[in-house]
Amino acid sequence: MKNILCYGDSNTYGLKSDLVSRYERHERWTGILQERLGSGYYVIEEGLGGRTTVWDDPVEEHKNGKTYLLPCLESHKPLDLVILMLGTNDLKLRFSVSSFDVGTAMENLVKTILKSEAGRNQNAPEILLITPVPIRSVGNPDLDRMLHGAVRKSHELAPYYERIARQYRIHYLNPEGQVELNDQDGIHYTLKGHQEMAALIQKKICEIFPEEI
Repeated sequence: MKNILCYGDSNTYGLKSDLVSRYERHERWTGILQERLGSGYYVIEEGLGGRTTVWDDPVEEHKNGKTYLLPCLESHKPLDLVILMLGTNDLKLRFSVSSFDVGTAMENLVKTILKSEAGRNQNAPEILLITPVPIRSVGNPDLDRMLHGAVRKSHELAPYYERIARQYRIHYLNPEGQVELNDQDGIHYTLKGHQEMAALIQKKICEIFPEEI
């Protein structure tokens, strides 16, 4: 059996547009992925709303993705694949970081996984790095204030993430334009979006583990 850890934020958690409710397991991309892959795979959900790459949030506590990453890897090992999709929350105005900074922070997480010995036989697991789907403004004044400048920066992340994938020879997926976001906040996936993300990731996994097809 292949163990797959999905390490992400509220879109991995399955947050709905009301920013309170959660999609059911079979509706979330992680659950859909499990159903598509079948019994030969075990898909582990580790999604946390508000999770950043490496930043401590002065408003919301325990959101630092770097702090929890190693304990998470060790608690779920041996892992065959880590799906890493973070960066959107880093773009909040209160962190005041550039898209370049987010890319550098993501590189930090990738290096942590590669040195973790959380894979089979104390090797590193495979990594699938995913650029977050770029967000958009929906005219909500509070969201626009919290995410001032974030729409532009979210479109700038892909080149940095792609460079990291090439440099460290890990797997990469850019889902821009292929996953539907809701019209209430312009950040979180619709039901259709979760289905679309699951399909994209399933295709990548079949490329990573062709012997399992």
